[in-house]
Parts: sequence; structure tokens; C-alpha cells
Amino acid sequence: MALPIPNLDDRDFARLLADAKALIEARSPEWTDLSPGDPGVTLLEVFAYLTDTLIYRVNRLPEKAFVQFLDLIGVKVMPPAAASVDLEFSLAAAAATDVVIPRGSRVTTARSGADSPVFATAEDARIAAGSRTAMVRAHAGEIVEAEPLGVGNGRPGQSARVARPPISLATGDVLDLVVGVEAEPDELGNREPARESGGVTYRIWTETEHFGAPPGPDDERHLYVVDRAEGVIAFAPAAHADPGGGLAAQPVALAAVPAAGRRIVAWYRRGGGANGNVAAGTLTVLKDAMPGVSVTNPRGATGGRDRETLENAMIRGPQSLHTLDRVVTGRDYEQFAVAAHGGVSRARAVTRAEAWTGAPPGEVQVYVVPGLEGGSFAPDVLEARMSAQVLERLEEALHARQPIGTRVRVRWAGLMPIRVRASVVVHRAEDRVAVERRLRDRLDRMLSPVPLDGAGGWPFGEHLRVARVYDALQGERGVRYVSDVRLVVDEVPDAVSATVRDPNHPRTWYAGGGARVFRTVDDARGWVAVARIEGEVVERIGVLREAPGWVVACTRVGDTESSVVHASADYGETWSRIAQFEFHVEDVALALIDGAPHTFLATDAGLFRQPLREGAVGDRLLVVGEDAGLGFYAVTTVVDPSGELRVAAAAQELKGVYLSFDEGRPGTFTQTGLTGQDIRVLRTLELSNRRVLVAGAYATGDEEGAGVFRVELHGTELDAQGWGPVGANWTGGSCRDVAFIGDTVLAATERAGVTVANPRQANGVWRTPTRDCGLPLRETGAFQALRSVAAGDAVPPLVLTGGPAGLFRSSDGRTWRPAAPAELSDEVALPPNWLFAPGAHEIDVGYGDAG
Repeated sequence: MALPIPNLDDRDFARLLADAKALIEARSPEWTDLSPGDPGVTLLEVFAYLTDTLIYRVNRLPEKAFVQFLDLIGVKVMPPAAASVDLEFSLAAAAATDVVIPRGSRVTTARSGADSPVFATAEDARIAAGSRTAMVRAHAGEIVEAEPLGVGNGRPGQSARVARPPISLATGDVLDLVVGVEAEPDELGNREPARESGGVTYRIWTETEHFGAPPGPDDERHLYVVDRAEGVIAFAPAAHADPGGGLAAQPVALAAVPAAGRRIVAWYRRGGGANGNVAAGTLTVLKDAMPGVSVTNPRGATGGRDRETLENAMIRGPQSLHTLDRVVTGRDYEQFAVAAHGGVSRARAVTRAEAWTGAPPGEVQVYVVPGLEGGSFAPDVLEARMSAQVLERLEEALHARQPIGTRVRVRWAGLMPIRVRASVVVHRAEDRVAVERRLRDRLDRMLSPVPLDGAGGWPFGEHLRVARVYDALQGERGVRYVSDVRLVVDEVPDAVSATVRDPNHPRTWYAGGGARVFRTVDDARGWVAVARIEGEVVERIGVLREAPGWVVACTRVGDTESSVVHASADYGETWSRIAQFEFHVEDVALALIDGAPHTFLATDAGLFRQPLREGAVGDRLLVVGEDAGLGFYAVTTVVDPSGELRVAAAAQELKGVYLSFDEGRPGTFTQTGLTGQDIRVLRTLELSNRRVLVAGAYATGDEEGAGVFRVELHGTELDAQGWGPVGANWTGGSCRDVAFIGDTVLAATERAGVTVANPRQANGVWRTPTRDCGLPLRETGAFQALRSVAAGDAVPPLVLTGGPAGLFRSSDGRTWRPAAPAELSDEVALPPNWLFAPGAHEIDVGYGDAG
């Protein structure tokens, strides 16, 4: 519990009046009428009331004193933050020579007015000869050049105030604030930072957050602290302290102080604020003449934030005592991330080892949400404010404050686009349009990913249940009742080409469809897009069992035969573009080679091995010596119980399956059989100490197909019986994919849905689902083609299969239902550390039978 606050004076009105009457009785016995009607008693009551009011104020700490106490512990009002933007300068025609737009060039909007933000470039922009455009970073605010702050007096504790406060919050530009003190040339060594202005050389001093013990002989001594909101620059005070932390006999300056008579100047950026968060395409006016040059901002400006109010500083200030300018707990990371940059409105910190299996210990993941002052919360609006520079600056600032041995990673929080569809009946006296507008606003505020009007925003990772929507809508004035509420998720796996279960992290699956890779961490209750690869189509996904976190997505570029390999080392949180090929990649399989992750690629131009590093060059593996250009349809890797890597590949041109017992090294592949079969699927079945290769055959036209084959590996040899069918009575046509639950094989087929067989059972036949099982049907009544299948052996088991009609799930392989519906009537599952991005809700407001 909080410590009780003592009253400086505990007397109240009644006691004050009683004390006064007691004095009258003692000193003026002739005053005998002390009843309330006596005029003298009335005066006593007036003075007792006034004194009671004064005592009440004495017993409460005045606001001014509270602010002074906050200042003593180093809490300052946060200054305004300057918005940042990337500007594109362009020429009407390519230049014959380089065109340089100097640092500090100013750009503003077409609208006029005192509140129109002005942006200044942070560095020179160079349009190279033969080119027409150049990009450069710019920040809002006015640059003040070499403003005189006075002269040094040679004594500790000197301070100076800039003429035009506030100074903007640091943007990362080293020239946001530069303080210089006049220096003689012989005082500057070769490495001393200095600037010249008006023929005078100024030694550049370094900003620090606070003064500690006096600096040692090798420490930087030219230091100052700054209150940016007030524009006050303070130099070191003196104290009885020594560099070792003890007490000195005489006061010692805690850093260097400006010498007497030396001029002090400052270069700084002033202003900033939320008005700098302008939309894309609005910064088009050059305030400095540059003939032939035009400018625009392809994306909106972000990071602008108004100066903190005193009321908020008084609430925030006492909390800083818990952190002491260090980040240790999750709350420390979150509070600092919001305070350190105007482009961040909220944050969530977690340990990665707690969030993801196999993540290294001692690593903190901070998810941040961009700032937004109302308006639309659609993903594209929020993503326009997600700047990579913000993340870089936050990581640097957090790194300087975190414990030794801790690493920090900062990324933007994931956003799930969602809409609400509902029917609402209102009283006839209500304006339906106004009610609909209020209902939309109410839903937006409830689901908002950013704080609004004192509310903290939707909690990270909290599911949205339809009951919450009913409560929100029915709470609006004029609403009689609500019905038919549906929750609409705008991004779900639809035309699914790949489905994979992650064996390393529980309940985690991936699905590829269109230009997106989707992930679920709750056994397909909720899906989110973790990669959006515009202009490409995801065709294959692979995971690496031996290295938790690694995921590979292989895409086709548009309508071409080109393929691109993308990889993630953190379960799809972030992605890298690894390699692009001018031929088609048919299949992928991952493996560790010498401790480094690699992917094997079955392509139309051969079998390749590609290290999973940006810029790494892969190599083509020689599989068949006399046919170096032989293409491959499928590839799989096998890690046997001894830890040795085997690689199998299915050749094109009906040339069967090749196997290497030596990590797929060139010249180590041998033909294992299935010549004459069009094998296009290869997978590995791992059962304790057993390893089995499983192959699926392609069928042409109306052929029933050859089905699925298997062969067991024994060390460096195949089973003596060679390849054999998994089951009898195959009728599925082409086998598109296979998955396993124990010895049971599940096959995604061209026209028989998901068929199931177990070669160890007596009958060993393929079981085909019934037409009413829930899988999509063609108009003819036959099953639609399925492209992928994946299975997990939990209890009960879960099977996912995907195709052009979307993703479906089953726990028994017989009955199926949609696994990623776009419209739900109960709840939408949100992954941990994700938030909703509400879109355009569809609210049908009517009068119904209302009277």
C-alpha cells in the first residue's frame, strides 16, 4: 500500500471555532453570549472558515513545487517531435552533369498559412548525370544557424537559453542540435570536432543525459545537458566528488566548463509537431529556388508529435523513478519506445525465447505501433507510417540503455484487417445516417490499434468475440436491437498452393496463396499474412526441422517462368530475398550443411543447392553425369538417426528417383527406381529410428494414375524390396502432395479429395472420402483438385488441405470444414503481439417495426 501522507495541520472548522471560543472564555469572561446568533461569533465563524481553507491548501503539495521536484530528478517535458519523410527530387529531362540539391533545402505544401510545415533535407541529394531523380531524407522544422548564446564565465553551472525554443526531439540527424564554444586553433587536436562561423572556430561539445562523477583522463569532458522543450542548455555544475565515486575535499566541476570570455553558439532544429504528418504527394513547393527541379513525397511523413502537456508530464514523471534511465523490465522497454520517438504510439516487449521455440536467450523483441491522430486505421494507412528509420533509431537508443548481454530487436506490430457487418434497428425518431456514422466510429474506437481519447487501444493478441460487438453497438443511443453480426477478415488463405506444419513450434502452420504467406500459431483458428510479395505467386513453402525458425517461400514471378526464393529465420516475422532464377523452381527442401541452413531446389534446369544468405551464390549439383541439364520435379532431404544427411530428387522425363547418401554432393547420386513413372512429389516419413521415402505420381487427362510409392532406407542402403505401392485401388488421378500421421499416408489428389492409406494394415487400400465430406466439388459432382496437404500428430490429429477453393481442416480425414473462413459468427482469433486494423464496416441501419 502507499505510504500515508501526513497533514501539516489537522485542525478543521469545528476545532478552529472551538479553540477561538475557549480563548474568549479565558481572556474575555465578560463576553457571555457565544450563541450562533451573536455578531461576534459570526465573525469567528467567518475567520474559522477562511483558516480552514488555508489549512486545506497547506496540506496539499502545490503544483509548482511538484513540478520543481520532478525537475530535480531529471524529468522534463517532452519537446515536439519533428516529422520525417523521404523526398524525391526530379528533373524534366536527364541531366548532362550531376545536379546537387544542398543539405537544408526547404520544401513545403501547396497550402499557405502559418501552420504549413516546412521540411529541410538532412543531407545533400545528388541527381547523377544521365538520371532524373534522387531520394533524400528530410525533417520538419526550421533550422537555426549559429545563434549566439552568450559568452562563458569560466564558472561551473553556467546555462544559456536559445532565442527560439522549443528545440525538436532528436531525429537521428547529427545536426539536430550542435553547441559550439569558441576555441583557439592551438587548442584543437587533429580529432577534435569543430565548426567555423563568421571567421571564428568553435569546438563542438557533446550532449549527455546527465552529469555523473567527474570524467576520467580518457573520458569526454566537453559535455552539456539540454531541456529541449524550454530551450535551456546547461553546462557542468561543481560538486565534492572524484572520478572514483568518492568525496573530494574541494568542489570539482563534473565536466569541462566554457572558459571566461569564450563565445557560445548553437545550431538547432526548432518546431515540429503533429501537423508535419502530411499525406503522400503534398510536399511539392520548393522554398529555395532550384530551376528545373521539382519535388514530391511518394509516402506520407511520419513521426510528428506535439509538445507534451504539463499534466501528462506530471503523470509520467514519477514513473521514471522505476527505470532510472535504464530498460530492464518489459514495461521499461515499452515506455521508453513510446517516449523516445514521435512516430510510436504504443509498444509491447517480450522475450523472444518465451515467444518462439529455439530463439536465443537474452533477446528482447519490441513490437511498436505507429502514431496516428484519428482517421482511418486501415493497414495501408498505418503501413505508410511504418518507417525503417524509426526502428533503427529505437534499436540504437534501447541498446544504449539495456543490460550487458541483452540484445534487442524492434519491429512494427502485425496488423490483421477486419470489418464488422451487422443489422441495426433504431427508433424512428433517430437519424439513420447519423446513427450509422456513430456506430462506425464506436467500432473503430473499440478496435483501434492506437491509443485514442485516453483509451489504450485494443489489447495485443486479444481475440474479438462477437459478444463484444453486440455490446458496443447496443450501447449506442437510439439503438433498439442488433442482429446478424458477422466478423469479416479481409486477408485469409484462399487459392492455396502450399501448406506446411512447423515441427519446431507448437500449433504453427504456414499456407501460401497468391502473393501472400500466411501463418497460424493456434492450429488454424486464426491466420495472418506474414509476407506480402507483390507481383509474385507463392508456390512452395518449406521449413527446417533441424534449425527452428527457418522458413522458405518459393514464388513465381507473374506469368513468367522465373522463380524467387525468400527466407525467414524467425518463423516468418521478417523475410529476405535470397535468390532469383530465370527458370522455374518446382520444389524446395531444407537442410543444415556444416551448421548453416541451405535449401535444395528442384528446377527445370537441374538440381541446385542454395545457402540461405542474402547475396550467396548457389551451385548446380551434378546428378546424372551424362545429362547435366536434366530437370527435376521434386526434392526431399532425409536426416537419418545417426545425423547423416541424404538427398533424394525426382527427375523429369520419366527418369525416376535419384538418391545421394552424402549430403547431395555432386557425383554421389544413384538411380533408385520408378523409371517410367512421372514422379512429381517426394516426401520423407520419419518414424523414430525409421526413414521412408514416399513418392507421388502425376497422371495425364482422365487416367486414374499410378498413385503413391514408398521405400524404406536402412543406413546407406535401400530396402531390398525397393519401391512399392503405398496402397491399392488408387483412383485419384495425379498425386499433388502427401502428408503423414504415423504410418498412415494422406494424399491430396486431382479428383478424389484427400485419400488415406496405411500400408501396414491388412487390406492396404486407398480410402476415398464421400461426396458430402465437406471438401469442394466440381459442377460434375467430382472433387475439385487439391494442391497441398499437411498433418500434425497431436491428439486429436489435425489435417489441413488446400486448393483453389481455399483451406480445409479435418481431425479424422473423413469430414472436412473450412479452415480459414473470411466471415465468422463467433470470434476472430488474433495471434500474440498482433492488433486489429479496422476497415470499412458494413452497418445496415433501419427502423424495422420500431414505433
